Amino acid sequence: MTRQRWSNDLTVHATHRVWWEADALHGDGACWREALDGLEGACVAFVDSGVAKAWPGLAERLHVMVRDAAPDLRLLAIETVPGGEACKHGSHHAERVAKACFDLGVSRRGCVIAVGGGAALDAIGFGASMAHRGVPLVRVPTTTLAQDDSAMGVKCGVNAFGQKNALGAFGAPHAVICCERLLSTLSMQHWLGGFSEAVKIALSKDAAMLHAIERDAAAIRERDMVAARPILRRSAQLHRDHILQGGDPFETGAGRPLDHGHWAAHRLEALSDWTLPHGQAVAIGIALDACIARELGLLSPTEADRVVRVLHALGLPVHHPLLEPVETLLHGLEQFRQHLGGRLSIPLITMPGAFTEVHELPRTAVMAAARRLRG
Repeated sequence: MTRQRWSNDLTVHATHRVWWEADALHGDGACWREALDGLEGACVAFVDSGVAKAWPGLAERLHVMVRDAAPDLRLLAIETVPGGEACKHGSHHAERVAKACFDLGVSRRGCVIAVGGGAALDAIGFGASMAHRGVPLVRVPTTTLAQDDSAMGVKCGVNAFGQKNALGAFGAPHAVICCERLLSTLSMQHWLGGFSEAVKIALSKDAAMLHAIERDAAAIRERDMVAARPILRRSAQLHRDHILQGGDPFETGAGRPLDHGHWAAHRLEALSDWTLPHGQAVAIGIALDACIARELGLLSPTEADRVVRVLHALGLPVHHPLLEPVETLLHGLEQFRQHLGGRLSIPLITMPGAFTEVHELPRTAVMAAARRLRG
């Protein structure tokens, strides 16, 4: 038999659209009209239970916004899912979303509307990705972390096998609507958590932004939106630009600058049985990586101390008892290595706005960094 070989590049078109609104649920509805344009038939919404409790009239407002914005779209049901990592314990809630699509007749011409923090968006998005191999997803992020990071991404997933985001999928959201008013009811913990991701992206890509965070940290802690708004939006822009323009949106390569501080953060979350919030875990991971870079001679002591000071000024933690013993922590490196495909690649900061990739983290450097943070 004559041998044959077929090879073609495959390009999939997707549009990533984001709206920022002072009040997306009580405004003129323009963002909803644009976001839902072209969708038709049935749709379903899932709301983070914490958001539903904080905003008792939310379900009614969603019905009104969808009805007025998209006459060809019918919002047939609004259900709640647990807030936080509880939503991502296995695939149960993701499967609920997928099942609702079939039960209510939501097709790939309709949509799933996800309202909540990053964990809820992840689980709801995974469910939408499984139904019919991908029902359009409209994200309404309700935390600082979701608005300045996770909602900008093209991935979703749940925790399984003791690992963060072990199961998931890639796919651009149909639309993202960021509503500033929904941030007003956040607990202080969830308000501050998103600024760890802002520090991370500033350290990796924007030294001027780090200076702005450093200058305005006290105002951000006071929940001053004049100070917080430009930081949240700049963080979101940098995350989004890297994902859409960095050449590797589905993370097939080894380089992951957006994962700075995350190898330890993900491990700490799992070790804490998911009681340590992601934003706070990322802050600790950033501090640890800064001290590791210091131990390896990649980052000056002055700049490493500055990183810790900025996190402190924002009211974010820089240490956790689960950092030690480091042998338990370092198991997270092996999980990260497997996730990357066998070759470890950890981004470490060399100066604000710049980083390098390292492929091994010496145990002694991690131990010294953890000890420094404890001290």
